[in-house]
Amino acid sequence: MLSGSDVAAHSSRQSLWMIIHGKVYDLTEFAPSHPGGERILLKYAGKDATEEYDPIHPPGTIEGALSPDKHLGDVDLATLSDEQKPVEQPVVKAPTGEAPVTLGACLNLDDIERAAERLLKPKAWAYYRSAADDEKTYDWNREAFYSVRFRPRVMRDVTQVDLTTSLLGFESSLPVYVSPAAMGRLAHPDGEKCLARVAATHGIPYIVPIPSSPLFSPDARSDSSTRSQLYVNRDRRKSEEIMRAVANAGYKAICVTVDAPVAGKRERDERAKLDEEAVPVAHTGPDAPDAPQDESSQGIAQALGSYVDATLSWTDIPWIRQASGGLPVILKGISTAEDAALAAHHGASAIILSNHGGRQCEGAPSSLETLLEIRKFEPQVFDQLEVWVDGGYRRGTDILKALALGARAVGIGRPFMYSLAFGDAGVNKVATILRDELAQNTRLLGATKLDEIVPSMLNTRELEANLWNGPYESPVSKSLLAKL
Repeated sequence: MLSGSDVAAHSSRQSLWMIIHGKVYDLTEFAPSHPGGERILLKYAGKDATEEYDPIHPPGTIEGALSPDKHLGDVDLATLSDEQKPVEQPVVKAPTGEAPVTLGACLNLDDIERAAERLLKPKAWAYYRSAADDEKTYDWNREAFYSVRFRPRVMRDVTQVDLTTSLLGFESSLPVYVSPAAMGRLAHPDGEKCLARVAATHGIPYIVPIPSSPLFSPDARSDSSTRSQLYVNRDRRKSEEIMRAVANAGYKAICVTVDAPVAGKRERDERAKLDEEAVPVAHTGPDAPDAPQDESSQGIAQALGSYVDATLSWTDIPWIRQASGGLPVILKGISTAEDAALAAHHGASAIILSNHGGRQCEGAPSSLETLLEIRKFEPQVFDQLEVWVDGGYRRGTDILKALALGARAVGIGRPFMYSLAFGDAGVNKVATILRDELAQNTRLLGATKLDEIVPSMLNTRELEANLWNGPYESPVSKSLLAKL
């Protein structure tokens, strides 16, 4: 068994050892190609990096860098020096004199977000909250709801209300699903398992994210409503392996993210990484790295997106369906009527109108705007496939506005991730708040079931000012099919 001093002697580029879960690995050859950058490995060279490693890598898996041939043996943890031991990152505390954060004090999803900002570690908060560039699209997602007014109907018997719906053939108790947001274990050790457990309890779908997920955990796949997300890898064979495994594990659909050929510029995430790396790296030698500001920062999102295949095209949909054993294909990241029509033409079973929570293309439309654009230019799409949406939804009234415009379901991402600060109880709180708000406001609109939420219940004139008003020709019309 190795000692702490044995490991500490290998803390440079020339010889880089690291401790993960009591095992010592030689990462010397791997370090220059590490997707998250070499600097983070050098920071933990000769040390125990378990706490840094766990939230970002899938549990129960061995990454290529930690293959058996790189395993040098176990380490006696009792022999580690204080400098080698994991260091707890500081947690944001409530200001002096402010009441402590309690789940019971959270009355809505914004309350849960504010609580999470105070409870989560800075790196976790930065990753969840970050958006692209100046974060204007993130703001516009919320502002879009304020541009749409209701036209409630009255004098109707709304004693009973039915919020169930069918999503790709499976009943959901709400027109809501848990969006495939990654890195749940940055907030809670169980991460995605919490989300899967509570989603199953409430009878709503959960799209399990591939990055960092306990992909084949029984908790994550036991419910018939679970779907799996996929970012297509540049090495198509790896994607095929994942899709076969997803099908074998019993998932009911494959959700392909299509709006992230590269990761957006999420400066909040990058700054958190810079702050973390500002600590001097404990190694010496002529090849010691320059100061952190001389090396471009790479946040968690950039590191996770480094393997994505930028060549993905419409003609790949049959390959995805075949590789997944015929699972229904959901395309996440549609922002135009043209692409909605193309998705239907190429056989997608559902699309998710999404600007990635404002995290990808700054200036992309909100899902409400895209719903209006499809209704204007390609209304047949609503009959050809299921239209789901996400991005900035925080209230039951937000969800009802999307349903009135033709959406079948609404994805909730950040609020569920924030709620992980409270574990299962927090996730349950988010689902319960949405259920209660939906029931209350469905009645206030004068409806008793979801198909009674119709376009005439909305005034969208203000939001329509943002729609494309130039010439339009459908990309699936006969005159254009030959050009595809």
